[in-house]
Amino acid sequence: MPDSALLSILSSAGVAGVFCILFIVGLIHPRTVVTDLKAEVAELKEALEAERDRANTAVAAATATKDILTAIQVGRSLGTRQES
Repeated sequence: MPDSALLSILSSAGVAGVFCILFIVGLIHPRTVVTDLKAEVAELKEALEAERDRANTAVAAATATKDILTAIQVGRSLGTRQES
């Protein structure tokens, strides 16, 4: 059966035919697919938030390390000046 014949049969079936055509084309998805996609999006959002938190923590740790190293360097330069 050619595709055009199938389309004409389905379209003549009324609302059910239109629904079948939209389902075959991919414009209508089962509810479980939509639910699964929503769950996946929620998981990805949680993962993104966790990644942002880790990045913020890493920036804070790097800033603290920089401050400590700066303090050590200042302390060494002050110690060197006093000995001279």
